[in-house]
Amino acid sequence: MSKNGHEVQLSAATGCDSRRRGPGRPPEMEECERRERILDAASTVLQECGYHAASMDKVAQHSAMSKRTLYQMFNSKQDLFHTLVSSRLFNVTVPFCHDITDPARELTDLLLALGEIILRPDRMSLIRALITESQESADIRQILTSLRCGGRDNVLTSWLSCYVHREGYVVEDVAMYGNMLFGMTIGDLMLQSLACASEASWIERMMRPRFECAVRIFLAGFGQAEATPGG
Repeated sequence: MSKNGHEVQLSAATGCDSRRRGPGRPPEMEECERRERILDAASTVLQECGYHAASMDKVAQHSAMSKRTLYQMFNSKQDLFHTLVSSRLFNVTVPFCHDITDPARELTDLLLALGEIILRPDRMSLIRALITESQESADIRQILTSLRCGGRDNVLTSWLSCYVHREGYVVEDVAMYGNMLFGMTIGDLMLQSLACASEASWIERMMRPRFECAVRIFLAGFGQAEATPGG
């Protein structure tokens, strides 16, 4: 790998342009960096103030950016928080193998990678804030509903689609099975963490054995319910 190989890989993952600036030019924050800083600030404001009290002014203050910059990247307060919820909770992606040579191990590893992201303390704090705000804010309810309806194209559903295609199954609603598996694994630990404020170390210890067991059960029964061998 070249000396800058790591930088290239990071840029590909974040969408940043890694081209070097000309000599003598003042350092400028990349657009993706500004975006992430704004989203971090929006998450903090939501948790500290609630959605109604949140404002573009407060987000600008927390992000140390001008309100004009915020509006250049997000059309409105609702658009900003829609993007926050989508990017931090719904559009979570991790690399996965399309070969599926060892389905149980591969699916377990995929769920573990997702769980390590979604069950992080900062993500859980955002979820708690959204649960609280959803009772009071029509905007938050609309955001969550729109994302839930459009949340079928995710890494777990993609893996299952590859799997059923390889196995020759005919499945009308792969996303439904993805939601079931998510509930058996990550969703279950999310509920326990939200209800009992479980320690992160406990969650980490429980993830692999619980996920391995859930995956074995899921794959064993997957071809039996609404899935028949294709001709």
